Amino acid sequence: MKERDQLAAHMDDLARRASKTGVAGSKFLTPAEKQLVRQRFALRQDILLKLDGGYTGAEREIAVFIQPEFGIYHADDCLSALKLEYRPQDPVSHRDVLGSLMALGIERPVIGDILCGSGQTALVCLKSMAAYLTEHLQKIGRVGVNVSAVALSDLPEKHEELAVKTATVASLRLDAVLCAIFRISRSRASELVSTQKINLNHMPVADPSQKVPEGAILSVKGMGRAVLISTDGFSKKGRIFIKFGLY
Repeated sequence: MKERDQLAAHMDDLARRASKTGVAGSKFLTPAEKQLVRQRFALRQDILLKLDGGYTGAEREIAVFIQPEFGIYHADDCLSALKLEYRPQDPVSHRDVLGSLMALGIERPVIGDILCGSGQTALVCLKSMAAYLTEHLQKIGRVGVNVSAVALSDLPEKHEELAVKTATVASLRLDAVLCAIFRISRSRASELVSTQKINLNHMPVADPSQKVPEGAILSVKGMGRAVLISTDGFSKKGRIFIKFGLY
């Protein structure tokens, strides 16, 4: 609760700053933090909120507060994109990149999404960090890298492979959906909920009877993530057909 209060207070400070200066941006937010910020400013009309991660579908985004009369906000006013190039045969993972950034004394909230590929990785960062990273990031682990700036528009599209499956559930209660998707018992599902190991749409949930809507993302600590794609009618026994995707 203390962290949520601190986040809310910081967002309020940024909104007040934007009302005076025209625009103010935060550091990168996690999906759960983004959800809290959306809820807090959903009804505000005196200040505009934009979440921006540099490209469509970004997981980590900054909160940009804009005074309605400020004008047009441009993403590259706040964000930069960098390309890290290395030999295609060199294995470089998300964890490797993040570890090398932390070794430079970089705090996680100044870095957005990290998109790893063969022979290169793209990342988004606060504009204020781009020059420092370009100069000082020379290796990912033992792999030498060449770092250069690229346009945000040149960032690769984010692709997440889903293993799409179907099942039936007695109801769309959280515990019932968890049982079907993650193949666990009802008691295990209730235990996971009670020990706060379940996030529904990136927010902790403590009620096993809460309804899971279509499109909802379920995250289970230690077990992975899934999305409830759709509900597709009823079986002869009155059970609900569901289609879901496992990340």
